[in-house]
Amino acid sequence: VFDDEEESKLSYTEIYQEYQALVEKLLEDYLKEVGINEEKFQEAFSSPLAKTHTSQAILQTVLAAEDFRLFKKMMVQKNIEMQLQAIRIIKERNGVLPDCLTEGSDVFSEIEQEEMKILRDVLRKSKEEYEIEQERKRTEE
Repeated sequence: VFDDEEESKLSYTEIYQEYQALVEKLLEDYLKEVGINEEKFQEAFSSPLAKTHTSQAILQTVLAAEDFRLFKKMMVQKNIEMQLQAIRIIKERNGVLPDCLTEGSDVFSEIEQEEMKILRDVLRKSKEEYEIEQERKRTEE
């Protein structure tokens, strides 16, 4: 559902609200299960240990419930990762990618081929930006 357009769609808000409710419920249930009250969780959440790269990666899903921009960014990235995973699976199952996903010629028109090239370039660029962002976060830590 999520794309990298500046303008957010109404469906994003609905999904975000569902996400917030889910995270709140899961967190609440987990804290009860392990016997931690909200105050202790807030203390742990603010501790230096919570600032490590590993902790930040885990806590990102919780933080996204409070920050729509972070949530959207996380969803766009997950969407890209799923598309790349689908491409890898197609290649593994078939040994090669269909012509429509490669530079080879196929039954698509030149416009469609150009659109596929643009899509691949966008996915590659997005992945590079994500990796740079992750490296920057690791460096900051």
